[in-house]
Amino acid sequence: MKYIIESNDVIGYTPKYAMLFGDGYMIQPLEDLEVLNSDYINEHFGDLQDTEYQRGLEDAWKAARKIADMWTRIDNDELLAIFGITERIGYSTINSLFGKQTANEAMLNLEAYEEKQEAADKIEIGDEVEVLNSGNKYLIAWFAGTSLCGFAHDGVTCRLQPSDVRKTGRHFDIQSILEDMRHD
Repeated sequence: MKYIIESNDVIGYTPKYAMLFGDGYMIQPLEDLEVLNSDYINEHFGDLQDTEYQRGLEDAWKAARKIADMWTRIDNDELLAIFGITERIGYSTINSLFGKQTANEAMLNLEAYEEKQEAADKIEIGDEVEVLNSGNKYLIAWFAGTSLCGFAHDGVTCRLQPSDVRKTGRHFDIQSILEDMRHD
């Protein structure tokens, strides 16, 4: 096992020993311990650093590809707003995005946006959905496994797959009605 011992000067006195406690105790001269510095880290954790560095590069490129894809689908001002950018560098949206943020800031903003989109896209009981290929609208009343179940305005029931519908933005509070029925 390896441990880190931090040694500070105390009122002009530099400690020379470390007392280690376990089943008993042991006094160890600090000069006999390895110093945790960049050489030590490179020697013992070089492969881990290289692996994590590569993963960071891959994550940054993945985020850059997502941002470039968003640039083709989203209005430029909306795209800048997602990343908290209020003024452009010249006329270029991409220069503004990549020029005003670090890779880490962009990735954090992208992650927050994706989480917000995922929450907005999540279909819940009481949501009205529209079937993509027919335009029919249904109110979701329950779930059956991964299927969405509900009914149309005329009482026709349905069982739908989430990939076949989109939310209309309308929501009805049928959850409380169903709860009231459960208690009667």
